[in-house]
Amino acid sequence: MNIHKLEVFVDLSKTLNYTETAENLYTTQGNISKQILSLEKELSVSLFDREHRTIVLSDEGKLILPYAKEILQDNFAMLRTLTDYQDAKNLTIEMYAIPTMPSYSSFKYITSFLKQHPEVHIQLKEEESNKLITALKSDKCEIIFARTFSFDDDELEQIVMERDSFVAVLPKHHKLAKNKKLNLKELKDDNFLILGPTTNLYQPVMDLCSQAGFQPNITYEGSRVDLVMQMVANNMGISLMMEKTAKSFDSNNFVLVPLTNNIDNKLSFFRKKGKHSEANQMFWSFVKNNI
Repeated sequence: MNIHKLEVFVDLSKTLNYTETAENLYTTQGNISKQILSLEKELSVSLFDREHRTIVLSDEGKLILPYAKEILQDNFAMLRTLTDYQDAKNLTIEMYAIPTMPSYSSFKYITSFLKQHPEVHIQLKEEESNKLITALKSDKCEIIFARTFSFDDDELEQIVMERDSFVAVLPKHHKLAKNKKLNLKELKDDNFLILGPTTNLYQPVMDLCSQAGFQPNITYEGSRVDLVMQMVANNMGISLMMEKTAKSFDSNNFVLVPLTNNIDNKLSFFRKKGKHSEANQMFWSFVKNNI
């Protein structure tokens, strides 16, 4: 049943005048008559008693009228709820980021944007690096903040925010702790505490060690940066960590030493190419205009 027919019926039940109802609904008298006849046919009843040039609600019409009004009210409530939901959705950004994002200056762009646009909401979720691109492409989120060592994907837009590099994280009293720089080969006999394959730092660390001519003795492999840093501080081994992430920890019990050879990496915001929500576009433009 067409909702519009019920709108015509309810309005005509008030006016009892085809011309007036036509004016109320911005249509013609003939169209009002057609809609009422069609509804009567669908319901197999006469909704109005017609006498000469006047009409009155029939008994069936009086019976049906409360239900017609309720249907219209429910339809209006449904559309209003849907509109409110869509409006809220258009002003909400689903963003996934690497767990160490707060260590980077890029994080301030989110807080600055939200101060400037309090009407926008950002739902920020931590996700392991190896899942970020997949989550973005499968529409689980709209924007990601990710680290890449090499990147080429025609489906995605990228805003490069900053760069980072590896440092050796050594216990405070390590024999090389006072070096201004060190060749990774000098650590070949140490126990390595590293982030595992769920992060995108595992393979670069293995590549750096390979370039230095040795296979690291890995005694711990995990996904929690804080735990790795605590283990180094407790003299349980050494680690290779991103410099900006490592600097965010209290360094009373470990030191950070730059490497002579490194692998450059970029921290970027990514989104799929194509149409985007209003909030998405607002954030993207804000970052581009302020970096």
